[in-house]
Amino acid sequence: MVREVGAATRLLRGLMAPPLHAAGITQAEFHLLAILEERGTSTGKELSCKLSLDKTTVSRQLTALEEAGAIARTTDPANRRSHLITLTEDGRDRLADARRRTIAVLEDRFSTWPPEELDVLADHLARFNDQLRGVGVTEA
Repeated sequence: MVREVGAATRLLRGLMAPPLHAAGITQAEFHLLAILEERGTSTGKELSCKLSLDKTTVSRQLTALEEAGAIARTTDPANRRSHLITLTEDGRDRLADARRRTIAVLEDRFSTWPPEELDVLADHLARFNDQLRGVGVTEA
């Protein structure tokens, strides 16, 4: 199973790179924008924890996104040493464009699969991801 999960991860990264590049963002930026869309506002530290990445790495990516106009940083009134990060309208547009492009690639790649099989795959992947997150897992 580990081998297949690793292969799927590598194949998906390779498959998603061209449409993300065409949308003008990297995979890391895509994930940051998606988390910001989901959360609304976040700090760099929260994003680092969510992505399991070093704060310095996330900070560099956030700087690039800010320079591109995809995010905005404001000083956190509760902690003046911290910044609150939000998605801008341009960031939402970039994320939507990237999603459209990646969905089109996946739809093309899986066009020969019956819709029922895609639904089953989606259900299994959701369950798989929940297990990885520890959702519904009880300690033995």
